Amino acid sequence: MERPKRISRRSWIKITAATIVAVTTYPFVGAMTHAATRKKIAKAVVHYQDHPSGHKMCGMCIHFIPTGGVAGHGMMGGMGPGMMGNMHNMGPEMMKDGTCQLVEGRISPMGYCILYSPVQSVDS
Repeated sequence: MERPKRISRRSWIKITAATIVAVTTYPFVGAMTHAATRKKIAKAVVHYQDHPSGHKMCGMCIHFIPTGGVAGHGMMGGMGPGMMGNMHNMGPEMMKDGTCQLVEGRISPMGYCILYSPVQSVDS
C-alpha cells in the first residue's frame, strides 16, 4: 500500500483555511453569484480522489451533476422510493464522468472529496 505524501504544516494550514473559507462563505456568496460566473474550488484543495472513501462517492453527493442530469439527484437521477426505485434509468450513462457544483473539472461518480454531502433518500 502506498503511503500518502506528507505535506508541510504551512501547506496544511493554507489548505485548511481555504477550505473553511470556501465552505462557510459558499451559501452566502453562492446564492448571490450567477452559476456561470462562480469560481470553483481546485481538486487539490478539497483532496479530490478518483476512487470512493468507503461508501462515500461523488455519484451519491448532493453537489454531483451527472452527464445530462441535475445536481442533488445522485448517480441514479433521484432514486425514488427505496434504494432501487429508478433502476430503469441505470445504464452506461450512469458511470460517465460528470461535474460538481463546487469543484472544478470533470468528476468521476466513483470519486470523493472532503466536501462530500450525501443525497438524502426520499424515505428519510
